Amino acid sequence: MILAMTAAAAGPAAAQTPPAPPPTAPTALQAQAAWLKVRRALTPSQQAFEVRAFVAAATTERGRRPEWAIDARDLASGRAVPLDDPALLQRPQALEITLTMDGRFYTFRPLSRASLEPLLAP
Repeated sequence: MILAMTAAAAGPAAAQTPPAPPPTAPTALQAQAAWLKVRRALTPSQQAFEVRAFVAAATTERGRRPEWAIDARDLASGRAVPLDDPALLQRPQALEITLTMDGRFYTFRPLSRASLEPLLAP
């Protein structure tokens, strides 16, 4: 009886829950799935497309990209390549890139300059 009165007194307003806020960044699973497509790409144009899709998915509704750090390594020597080094865009196939975002590491070998440009853009 008391339970029925409480529910009746609360009315339909109690049954409504506030809407969930819109997502602002991809979940870890979404980001990993998008990055897997980057790694599985077989052609330079396909990889560039998948990198742009990953960046678009990571961009918030307000147009802000999440903060990420990029580490570039020369495959032959293992040395770090500075992000302002011209070799980064001239010989991207000779590099391994690691993107760190939200405490996760995303590694790939770029097939072309077009695969790096979306990650390096401000």
